[in-house]
Amino acid sequence: MSSYRVQVAFQLDTAFPRDAMTINPHYFGDNPQALGDALKTNIKANVQVGPSMPFTIKVYDAMKAPPNYPLYTTTNGTGFVATTLPREVALCLSYYATNNRPSYRGRLYIPVALIGGTIGLRPTSTQMNAVLAWKTTLGANLPSGHTWVVFSEKLQQGSNVTAVWCDDEWDTIRSRGLKSTTRVTGTVP
Repeated sequence: MSSYRVQVAFQLDTAFPRDAMTINPHYFGDNPQALGDALKTNIKANVQVGPSMPFTIKVYDAMKAPPNYPLYTTTNGTGFVATTLPREVALCLSYYATNNRPSYRGRLYIPVALIGGTIGLRPTSTQMNAVLAWKTTLGANLPSGHTWVVFSEKLQQGSNVTAVWCDDEWDTIRSRGLKSTTRVTGTVP
């Protein structure tokens, strides 16, 4: 059995690979292709993503040192989906294995474009439940012997995810912003 890091990259707003928004869950199993295909099916079934949104799934060996090339890659669609929402805004899907303590908890930042609704002062219960729905997208209908895990780099091991939550605070992921294309300047008198 192996520990896998999966990179799910959603092409939103541009087709440039650098502008893809990613989430990176970890899994324990023995078949990267079956895992990637099951996740593709689950993601397409997520009502906030759907079957036509372009995304790429890459499965990596979580224990391998760089350069670490994908063991399996699969894509859904081509191009990108334009959004009017800020790319930096997300909600955190927090999770842990057995006990909520260091090395046994993790988080995935789900982009607001994959949550739905408008951005208010605080996320609505509908938006928080949309994030919680990712527990099914990431953890259900996996191939036999495969589980979603919290991977600890410090311990070099994974532990099965047992609980998830989402709070009512927006998160900011600065690295998801687009590259600037123009600048306005001024001088100080």
